[in-house]
Amino acid sequence: MSKKQAVKRLYFDIEVSPNLVYTWNVGYKQTIDYHNIVKERAIICICWKWEGEKTIYDLRWDAKQSDKKMLQEFIKVANTADELVGHNGDKFDLAWIRTRCVFHGIPMFPKYSSLDTLKKARSGFRFNSNRLDYINKFLGGKGKQGSYAGLWTEVMNDEEGAIEKMIKYCVNDIKILEDVYKKLSPYITNSVHHGALSGKGKSSCPECGSLECSVSKRRVTASGMIKVQLQCGKCGKYHTISETTYQNMAITL
Repeated sequence: MSKKQAVKRLYFDIEVSPNLVYTWNVGYKQTIDYHNIVKERAIICICWKWEGEKTIYDLRWDAKQSDKKMLQEFIKVANTADELVGHNGDKFDLAWIRTRCVFHGIPMFPKYSSLDTLKKARSGFRFNSNRLDYINKFLGGKGKQGSYAGLWTEVMNDEEGAIEKMIKYCVNDIKILEDVYKKLSPYITNSVHHGALSGKGKSSCPECGSLECSVSKRRVTASGMIKVQLQCGKCGKYHTISETTYQNMAITL
């Protein structure tokens, strides 16, 4: 990791297999009991990238389609991150990873500092769709690539080249995830204060850690508490601190 990157932000994404089940009927509104499961779903691959690096790493299930070893390796990586960024990462990716880890008896943290771009899209914007593909295209990107309905079947049948296509698809998702995060970042609040985490205090920029922050506005809450809104002169990010914190910062300086 780059020495200039004090805080470790990890972009990550997974691809998963479906359950294999016995069913007597097909179509909509079918009820299939869990007793009909022939083979449990699993994680096919995990891709991730550290902010500040170009390399996108990948792990895949083994020849027996077991995701145990892959998860053991990824948890070691995730545990070193200060922040995990995923699209629907909290409800889907992390929930999947936690479920498969408990199945295999792999220890992992019960809570990770995470930023879910899907949650941010839903709560702070009015996009026509909150899918990663749409948001990336809306913001000038090329969107998802290299996927088709039969790819998951090909991977599960271990057809030649199928897993490589799946990895390529997942790698592209990491690229557009990072792009979407960076486009949304100036308009959303952070889940982790990166400046404070790197030892620069609350008055530093929560996104890039810069101390080049100036007052853009003061607000007074209903209870009479004064809040100071700062803007980073380096990346443009806004953040808010208390008047007391701001005054203490001025005294320190």
